[in-house]
Amino acid sequence: MTPTNSPMPLMLHTNSNGKDIQIHTPSSGSNLTPPVTPVGKEIDDSDRSTPSSIHHELDEPATLRQNVCTPLRFTDELEICRDAEERPIEFGRGAWSIVYKARATPSTGPMYTPPSSPAAGTRVYAVKAPLRRDARPVLQAEALTLTRLHFMRDHERYVVPFHGFHTDTKALVMTAVPLALSTYIEDQADLARKRPVSTATMFDPIQGPDSWRDMACKLISGLAWLHSKGSIFHGDIKPHNLLLRTLPTDEPGVEVGAFPYEPLLADFSSALDICGGGPIDANRASYSAFTPPFTAPELLSLTALKAGTVAPSPASDVFSLAATLVAAATGDLLLYPGFNSMQRLAMARDGHQILNFTRSGPNAARVPRNGFVERLIQPAVAKDPAQRIAATEWAALASSV
Repeated sequence: MTPTNSPMPLMLHTNSNGKDIQIHTPSSGSNLTPPVTPVGKEIDDSDRSTPSSIHHELDEPATLRQNVCTPLRFTDELEICRDAEERPIEFGRGAWSIVYKARATPSTGPMYTPPSSPAAGTRVYAVKAPLRRDARPVLQAEALTLTRLHFMRDHERYVVPFHGFHTDTKALVMTAVPLALSTYIEDQADLARKRPVSTATMFDPIQGPDSWRDMACKLISGLAWLHSKGSIFHGDIKPHNLLLRTLPTDEPGVEVGAFPYEPLLADFSSALDICGGGPIDANRASYSAFTPPFTAPELLSLTALKAGTVAPSPASDVFSLAATLVAAATGDLLLYPGFNSMQRLAMARDGHQILNFTRSGPNAARVPRNGFVERLIQPAVAKDPAQRIAATEWAALASSV
């Protein structure tokens, strides 16, 4: 009898008709099996290392683009974990991928030269595997983005830890950080509904003013780092793509009421390079999966969509994070509750009015006029992207609000 929560080998199989990848349980002792008929550029064994001139914690994105041309490799054998009903345990899924809980064991085969992963031991990982055949080049491009960010100073403070690209399965291997900001917002909203209504707290963000301010500062600082140091814009910022790592209880400088997590940016499948060299992959703009109402209004305009000129930018990242902070203040991931999907889309296209829309809804009290939430959000949601506050300036504003 197989013990509960024991890992099982991961085998990815793609149907011949191009349908979604299915998960099968191979016999014990099977190694990770690559998907059938790989799509996109394949990486041969001769291209397994980055130049010796690359060292950890480089600070120049241009140097990284020039020297880091292949993703960091993860060479251990992966096994996804399953629950009591023998089902694979998922952390989440999206338009392109599915993320599994997994463990790893050191590979018994020949080890490649760096950059390869260290022995995994018993560490728990999040394995982001392709959900569709055409997702493989998307994940490979994301692996290159994460590799470049991995070599940037302070990356561990702002980006989900990346351990490498598993070439056989076209999967990304990351440290498991199971709590997403979206879940935290829902939990805080549930707690707020259970508390008696009080005039002392009804005008505050649902998690409390100090915690919201601290969270906002951390999130905006992370975006400023991504834009200014990483020279990358994310392209799909929303509560579901922000992971929360618990701070140690003895963390120095943590004040009472502060946000008890360290937010990490995740899911870089829509990320683009803003450092003069154009996109990391010329086809990446078409891969963007928009999620109204967290998408900047200029990306949702009918003119842009029909012309095929939709492309995220640093300004659209700023808007998306501002919308995320509004959702965190109100406790509503829909942002515009009480409306159907078409009405919410129409409101998202007028996203510069997000504060007015919020104040006309059931959560109006959480975003009072001239309050600190409005003062922080308003400059980040200007209708003209060129008029929005830059992430670095926004970080300075957040520390003073």
